[in-house]
This record gives sequence, C-alpha cells and structure tokens, in this order.
Amino acid sequence: MFPSSCPLFQDIRPDEYEQMMRCFHAHLKSYRAGQLISTYDSDSRMIGVVLSGEASLVRQYRDGRQLLVERLLPGSVFGEVLSYVSPETGALQVFCVRDASIQYLDYPHLIKRCPKACAHHSQLVSNTIQLLSGKAVEMSERLEILSQRNIHDKLVCCFLLLAAKNGRETQSEDSLTFTLPFSLSTLADYIGADRSAMMREIRKMKDSQELSIVKRTVHLRKPDGSRLA
Repeated sequence: MFPSSCPLFQDIRPDEYEQMMRCFHAHLKSYRAGQLISTYDSDSRMIGVVLSGEASLVRQYRDGRQLLVERLLPGSVFGEVLSYVSPETGALQVFCVRDASIQYLDYPHLIKRCPKACAHHSQLVSNTIQLLSGKAVEMSERLEILSQRNIHDKLVCCFLLLAAKNGRETQSEDSLTFTLPFSLSTLADYIGADRSAMMREIRKMKDSQELSIVKRTVHLRKPDGSRLA
C-alpha cells in the first residue's frame, strides 16, 4: 500500500517507494484497537508510518495521569528518533486507537547517503527535514496550550489553534466555528486537564454563552486576548 497522504513520501512515485522499501528492509505490522504499539525507552532507531487506522502517542505519568502528545492518523510518522519529548518524566507509549497497519523503516538507513545517488532518496531526506520542522511547530503549539494558567485558558488557546487549522471559511465578526477533531474525553488528555474539571469549565462557558458545542461542531465567541497568558 503506497501511503500517498504521508508527507515523508511527498513527490515520490509508487514505484520509487516500493524500491526504497526493499532497500530499507521495511516490514509491516498490524495492531488491534487498545494494543500497545511501542514504548519510547528502548533506543529504537525504527520509525513507523501509519498506513491505516489511528494511534496515539501518550505520556504516562507515575501518578496515573496521562497526556495525549500526538494523534497519529493515516500518513503520520512516529518514532523515538523523531520525538521532541523526553521520556525522563514519564513513559512515552504509542497505543492503537483504531485497528491499524504500521510500516516500519530503519531511520539510519533512511537518512544515510545513498551509494546510487538516487534522486528519490534525496527527496526522502528533504521530506524528513521538513517533517521534523513541522513536528517542532506542533510541539510549540502544544507548549502554548499547556503553559496556560487554568483550564479555561487552555481550552480557549486550544480552540483558537484548532479554529485556525480546521475553521470554516465563513466566520462571523464575533465568533469562530470549527469541527473538533476528537472526542471531549480525548480533548481533556490533549490539554492536560482532569476530565471532570474540564467538563465543569465547559458547562460554565456554555452558560455564559462563550461556547456552544453541537456534536463536534464548536462555536467559540472570539476572546479579546486579555485573559490569555
């Protein structure tokens, strides 16, 4: 299966992809929902490409809390060598959310100079650099959310970022409309908040007409910015 949606293989043809998979000794594994895919503590040099299904990179803290670090959808790439998050303060684990197929590649083989000077290998290295740059931007956005002082500000910061990415073209002057890409339960893990406390805050925001949520469609009254750190 050629992962055409994966940024790692942008501008690479299916036949070039197949050739590289043989060269890199790639292998495919399937996982069931709820299954542990990997743990970032083994000095693994492999990277995984999600071909189908969905997975999550989660930090598990010693006190039982967990933080959703990254959602891994088809085309997403993960691996300890690509991570900007240290495992020192809590285990980093990848779990299967929906039955998934993962293509594994050897990262050192991927980035080393190709003896044949293949153009598609050079393109792959360029794509890898862009991918790492994109992950750095995403991590900066997560830090912006997590650095907010309270649950309300975390929610608003998160919603503003999601609206910028997923918002509809027709926005009113005083509100933003966008589709929440995950469940409210996952949202709590994403912003690093207790789920019950987050739901109480959302109810307050609804009561004050600052927020409305219908299924996964979110309408947020535009903040004046004074309440965000």
